[in-house]
Amino acid sequence: MQDIVLSVLIPAHNPGKWLHKLINSLDTQAENYRQTEIIVVDDGSTEDLSWIERDYPSVRYIRTDNHGDAHARNVLLSEAKGQYIQFLDADDEIYPHALDIIYSNIAQGYDYVSYEFDTDHDPKRSFHNYGQIMVNCPVWAYTFRKDYIGGERFDESFQCSSDTDWLSRVLKEKSKSKHDERVFYNYRFDGNDGSLSHQFLRGEIGK
Repeated sequence: MQDIVLSVLIPAHNPGKWLHKLINSLDTQAENYRQTEIIVVDDGSTEDLSWIERDYPSVRYIRTDNHGDAHARNVLLSEAKGQYIQFLDADDEIYPHALDIIYSNIAQGYDYVSYEFDTDHDPKRSFHNYGQIMVNCPVWAYTFRKDYIGGERFDESFQCSSDTDWLSRVLKEKSKSKHDERVFYNYRFDGNDGSLSHQFLRGEIGK
């Protein structure tokens, strides 16, 4: 059996139509990168996500009770078999060249790589960063070598921004790291009222 090089990790809670598009894009790209595993943890969705197992047998689907995004990410970390990990959010989008970019960086053996990303396909709202440590960014803005992470896990007491807390503990100045200005990720903000970010901004959830 071929060793897994990259684990793509997706926590999902009622992702709507977006998750199907995300998995379809990943599954298509992974045809050129057979060392990739895709894992989805269904965090107690009320939506029926059984189509994942039916339509995408290569994707590992894990159903849990609803304990929140941080718990789902911890389950994903425990299940990941890859040398590297890449988190994605179930309601966002990756571009057709995403795995090309990620694997080109993996080949260089970095501890982690940070990326820039689009927001709603609007160039004026794209994130541009000029340093390698972006603690205030989402966790999906990085590819990590799994050994580099070690035993660090997400604090499940956080309802929102657990990735910021986790990054503050994981990112270290003395690392073999790189910032890649190529963009493979589109963050959907407008029209995504059910996201944790929107719930936080409306005051519906705490930290």
